[in-house]
Amino acid sequence: MLSSKKGSQQKVRIVGHADASGSAEGNLALSQRRAEAVKAYLVTKGADSEMLQPAGVGSADLKNSGNPTAPENRRVTLGR
Repeated sequence: MLSSKKGSQQKVRIVGHADASGSAEGNLALSQRRAEAVKAYLVTKGADSEMLQPAGVGSADLKNSGNPTAPENRRVTLGR
């Protein structure tokens, strides 16, 4: 779990995504807020704030490019 990694210098990227229904600027801001909300939640559950790096990519990386407004395009992913 993330709470057991406190002080380990490991970083976890929290990437927020948006569908293509809004403007590029609006989607980027929305996806950033989505990533920051997940970070805030993880911190309340004991994760080290310093190891979490939220980033928004807007609608640049659609999970379902065949349907740009599909719900699965509005998501958050975690990775290194």
